[in-house]
Amino acid sequence: MRRRSGATCCSAHASHPISMPSRSRRWPKPSAARVTTRSGNDPRASTKTINLGRGIMKHPMVARLLLSTVAVVALAPVAPALAQNQPQDTTSPTTPPAAVEPAGAGAEIVVTGIRQSLSSAQNIKRNSDAIVDALVAEDIGKFPDNNASEAIARITGVQVTRYADEANGVLIRGLPNVQTTVQGREIFTADGRSVAIQDFPAQAVARVDVFKAVTAQNLEGGIAGLIDVGLRRPFDFKGFEFAGAARAVYNSESRKVDPIGSVLISDRWHTGIGEIGALLNASFTQTRYLNSIRYQGFQDTVPAAQQVLPASVGRNFTFPQDIGLFYQRGNRQRPSINGSLQWQPASNLTVYADGLWQAYRNKTANDFFGIPIQSSTTGGNPPPVRNAVLSKDGTTLDSFDMDLGVVNGPTKQAGRGKTDTFQGALGARWETGNAVFTTDLAYTKSIVDNTYYEFQTQLASPLTVAVQLNAERGVDFVPSGVDFADPASYIFRGLYENRQRSTGDQWQWQGNLDLDTGSTLLPKFKFGLRYADRKANSSYGDRYAGLSSLGDPITRVPGVSDGAIIEAGFHGDDVQQFRSWFAPNANILNDRINDVRDYIRQALVRANADATTRQAWASERPALNPLNAFSAREQVFSGYAQLDYAFDIGIPVDGVIGTRMVITRNTLAGTNSLPGANGTTILAPIASSQQYVDVLPNISAQVHFTDKLKLRLSRTEALTRPGFNQINPTLTVQQGTVGGNLSYTGNGGNPDLQPIRSNNYNASLEYYFSRTGSVSVAGFYREIQGFINSLPQTVNIAPFGNILVYRPSNSSSGKIKGIEAAATTFFDFLPGPLRGLGMQANFTYIDGEQIVPAAANFAGGRNTLPGVSKYSFNVIGLYELGPSSIRLAYNYRSANVDGFGAPGVFTTVYSDAVGRLDLSASYNVNDNVTLTVDATNLLRTPYHSYVKSREYPRDVRWEASLLSAGVRFRF
Repeated sequence: MRRRSGATCCSAHASHPISMPSRSRRWPKPSAARVTTRSGNDPRASTKTINLGRGIMKHPMVARLLLSTVAVVALAPVAPALAQNQPQDTTSPTTPPAAVEPAGAGAEIVVTGIRQSLSSAQNIKRNSDAIVDALVAEDIGKFPDNNASEAIARITGVQVTRYADEANGVLIRGLPNVQTTVQGREIFTADGRSVAIQDFPAQAVARVDVFKAVTAQNLEGGIAGLIDVGLRRPFDFKGFEFAGAARAVYNSESRKVDPIGSVLISDRWHTGIGEIGALLNASFTQTRYLNSIRYQGFQDTVPAAQQVLPASVGRNFTFPQDIGLFYQRGNRQRPSINGSLQWQPASNLTVYADGLWQAYRNKTANDFFGIPIQSSTTGGNPPPVRNAVLSKDGTTLDSFDMDLGVVNGPTKQAGRGKTDTFQGALGARWETGNAVFTTDLAYTKSIVDNTYYEFQTQLASPLTVAVQLNAERGVDFVPSGVDFADPASYIFRGLYENRQRSTGDQWQWQGNLDLDTGSTLLPKFKFGLRYADRKANSSYGDRYAGLSSLGDPITRVPGVSDGAIIEAGFHGDDVQQFRSWFAPNANILNDRINDVRDYIRQALVRANADATTRQAWASERPALNPLNAFSAREQVFSGYAQLDYAFDIGIPVDGVIGTRMVITRNTLAGTNSLPGANGTTILAPIASSQQYVDVLPNISAQVHFTDKLKLRLSRTEALTRPGFNQINPTLTVQQGTVGGNLSYTGNGGNPDLQPIRSNNYNASLEYYFSRTGSVSVAGFYREIQGFINSLPQTVNIAPFGNILVYRPSNSSSGKIKGIEAAATTFFDFLPGPLRGLGMQANFTYIDGEQIVPAAANFAGGRNTLPGVSKYSFNVIGLYELGPSSIRLAYNYRSANVDGFGAPGVFTTVYSDAVGRLDLSASYNVNDNVTLTVDATNLLRTPYHSYVKSREYPRDVRWEASLLSAGVRFRF
């Protein structure tokens, strides 16, 4: 059965970094222009993004809706905006004040939601010693997109992957090896190295900083960069705050309406022991999604035993291995709660306690129907092809008919996933004289529990299929000979079940000293220490019962008769006409899973199954397999020292120079499986330990040509540690025979893995011409050593000698280079309502490769880095004036390598270029209430993948547009 994971053979990637100093800079003095920051309608105005789909002109209803929405929201502010002459002079407490820039004599510039957000983000970038881009929430509960990973796709140099109607992976300058932190502290999920950025709901986030190159004071762990998520604390506000948001979201594929909501309450009090503040923020997001996929697999040539055309044609051509449909359905929920207490007993001392609970719940009910084309269920020659039509060049089949006989039927895939991550922290900041001391102690606990099963069927009668291979760049097939709506058409083939549990916990402490030296040459010295003690555990178990020999109708299995015809997908796609069939109800099967297991146990007896299989099903749940389990402990000791420098050579120059020293100690335990005498298997515990030391220097410079124009240069070193599953010491050795002699092969983890290490060179020319206006061009170059690939190696394993072992190794190196360009501005010089117009645009070019050595049956060579588009860009139109704001955003990324296949088939799978259009608009009814509308993926361009070239399509995936309406409030 085909698994829809997109796994690759030879991709190389890992994960994690963050932190940011603030330094005094020489900025221009304000002109006579009045700059007003409002806390009424304007700072609480915000916009929501909506992705539109598939050519607006092809969808007149969408076009009319879009145009009318934009017109109403754009025109609404004109009259009240021109009448507002008495602005309130209060500053939003959630973001730093904007830098003041000249705006023309007598001009009034109003800093509102979008403007305030862009101004704050620009200040973070401009004032940082690191190379960083930031996104700042426009208001409480108003981040630019539905989750943090969707939002940072707008940042130059960042690309995201998408699945199940959300951005589910982040690459920074071509690499996914990202360190993640929250409030500057490391955070992770269970036994992983990082946390899924999409698990941070947008309504809970105050700020996201994306570090593309770090300094010595930043946490190590990510060769790609570091993403720091900032949450709110009570001292961010002047006093009492009560705010929240609620939205209803319609999914165009699942045809469901789901809620998104958040609420925040915060206050601060003056007491006899100092000022005290408390904040509590809760949010909830639900998405019922459906992705519809039609797919086909290819191999190089038709098998020798499957002659399609007369031999006289004398031509080879490609032919699919299988074709089919896959519906990925699910109900995804993300509740989260974060809170903070702050105490200021003196003006120079602040103590805080932070808490975070972040959860993920997912119920899946997938439907899969795969039809084999190049294999036979009886083990003989593949079935004959009828009515074959070749393409014009004779290299591929365009269409054909085939009598398949009795083949496997549809599969119901169901599962439940549960993740809980907790983090608590206690810290303080003390300013004394010319020194600032900070300390932070945190504990993190994360637990993942997943269960999964597949209900497999076989067709009860022979199947005939008519196939067209390149219909709208994907397969279209029409099966016949079977009544797919009748439960009697299916035989129960088997049940597969697995479960997984992973846990992780960590104590981490860090202390920092920030010292003003009083020197003009070396004005600041920074020093810090950090200790982290991390534990990770993972276990897994599965079992399978194959029962097709009994010929039981599926209705004999408890709960199956309560099933129904599945809901058809591909809304808006008229190519594939066959779309649905009878299938069990996943919820009913899950509720009656114990009855199903009882049926399996009885059926195994009737089928005379072997003792091992019967024993596997004797327990209520699958037994945990010691060969799929490990435990690990990792201790990290690190320290850094960093000097700021500044001098003037006719042009002011400043920067930082520093180094971070890191000692990593690992201890791991697992179980080896070794062949014994007389065909027995020996299970033996195995333990390993490792220590390595890294010194990570960095140097950076900023050349200030003017107060607005600067050149930024840096050279840094970074590392990404291997995953705990990769350094798992477990080894399984299999015994076989070659030429009558015993032979051995093995597979497992590699406890000797080293981190992936990189040398990074960066340059950026930046021009800041207004508070929200800037232009920048950047270049970067990375040299990477130790990419981790799973390739066969010759390893000496006692007592078997040198054997071939498939395990991960630091086997390849790579280089990445690229260029980024970005511009942001508002057109304040335009007259009347037009002065509310603004835009953002950015472009990224990335060229990267990894060099993989030859190994056993793998040829090696230079490979393009998987997942990296050579070209990507964003164009964002903005409008904000008075109570209204609008954001229309287009995101594009070019084709990229999805992965590499096994030898004998096309070796490269590509994801095609894709563009997405999102819209968000809001209208402030008054100082306290804002109405919002959002739409994402408006163009609804399907995801396409292909092998070799676009003439050989693989997947066509239809993804949803999300349309929402909501309200925000703040008191």
